[in-house]
Amino acid sequence: MKLNNASVKPLYIQVMDAIKKNINEGFYRIGAQSPPEPELCAMFGVSRITTRRAIAELVDEGILQKLHGKGTFVTNNKLKRELIAVNGFTDFLLESGKNPQTRILSKKITAATKRQAEALAVDRGASLFELIRIHLAGEEPIHLENSYYALSRFPELDKHVQNSTSTYRILKDVFGVQAARNTKTLNVSSATAEQASLLNCTQDTPLYHLEKTAYDQEGVPIHYTVSLLPTTKVSFTINS
Repeated sequence: MKLNNASVKPLYIQVMDAIKKNINEGFYRIGAQSPPEPELCAMFGVSRITTRRAIAELVDEGILQKLHGKGTFVTNNKLKRELIAVNGFTDFLLESGKNPQTRILSKKITAATKRQAEALAVDRGASLFELIRIHLAGEEPIHLENSYYALSRFPELDKHVQNSTSTYRILKDVFGVQAARNTKTLNVSSATAEQASLLNCTQDTPLYHLEKTAYDQEGVPIHYTVSLLPTTKVSFTINS
């Protein structure tokens, strides 16, 4: 695809527009590595300086992301999530102007592990409701979530949870419980083949590995959740 040298639009902007068009049309998949500079230069018939400027501008816009030692990846405007926010992910997507969808991958009753019991202040082996879901912004999966709730506090919670329903709204409307604060631990891991398939990213894409325990106003645990979010799709911010 050669660019129009007679256009009043600078070449680097034409390159940016062409890359954006390829992303929007699905030619470059979100989370995938973009072509290297020499290939882009040949593709558009421009210099390396022009290509580098186009890439730099797209990185600034959050459409591309450079990962040291790995290359440049398609992000398509990452969502910015406040790390200490207490609202649920569905409400966050609504507030961000996105069309949230939630798909349940698994829901079952399970016995609390040591880590889950500590987080929820219950005995090890206590009955928990395990909910595994994938959150989507429109049709794009961005958040793989494993959540655990003590059935001693929320009996039959599993009967209320359906696809594209906010658990926080269920907790408030059915059980009269609302999150007031949370504790979070943030690490980074690499996507496994299964996780990459679910999150529509490439294997070994860096993932935010977020552990969260939410509490009510009395400091009683509500749920313990482990979340995985591709760093190519979401950014965490801290306001102080």
